Amino acid sequence: MSAHLLARVGTERFAFALAQVVEALDAPGLHDLPGRPAGMLGTMRHRGRTVPVWDAESAFGVGREGGEGTALVFHDGARGVALLVDDAEDIVEVADDAVRAAPAGADGGGLLSGVYKNHGTLVNVVRVNVLVARLVTQGERSNA
Repeated sequence: MSAHLLARVGTERFAFALAQVVEALDAPGLHDLPGRPAGMLGTMRHRGRTVPVWDAESAFGVGREGGEGTALVFHDGARGVALLVDDAEDIVEVADDAVRAAPAGADGGGLLSGVYKNHGTLVNVVRVNVLVARLVTQGERSNA
C-alpha cells in the first residue's frame, strides 16, 4: 500500500505517489512566459523559485474543464515543475496488487504504471518520475 494524491482532469482521475508531490496549490498565480513551448501555461513562484507550470491536458491528452485549477508541484533534484489539474480531490491508499496494466494505447506513452478502481471509478496511476523527466526535458528543449 502506498499513499497517492487523487486529482481530477476533466472527467478522468489520476493518482500521483504522495511521496513525490511537494505541494498542491489551489488557484496558483501564473505569469506569462513569452515564447513558451506548447503545453506550458507559464510560470509561478514556489518557495522562492520560479517553476514552469504545465497543462495536464497536454500531458495526458485529456480535456480540462478550465479555470484556475490546482498546481501539483514536483521536484527533480534542484529543478521544480508544476502540473495544472482541475482539482486535487483526496489522498488515497492504493494497494500494489490492485493496480492493473493500463488498456492498450492508453498509457500516455509510458506515463501510466496502470489503473485501479476507486469506488467504482477507474483511476490512472501516474509514473511521476517519468512525467517530471518529460516536462523538464520539454522545458530544456525550448530553452535550447
